[in-house]
Amino acid sequence: MAKYLKDRKKRELSLDEIVHYRKMAKAIERTIEVQRVVEEVLFTRK
Repeated sequence: MAKYLKDRKKRELSLDEIVHYRKMAKAIERTIEVQRVVEEVLFTRK
């Protein structure tokens, strides 16, 4: 995410770029949520 913004430094993002960035952020957020659930299932199972 930081690299995405760094590559676009010093210029105004278009609406499409902002929408794309928000989708990436949401996808990463959801991935982290799913990963936590998976880890919980794997590491609490005996």
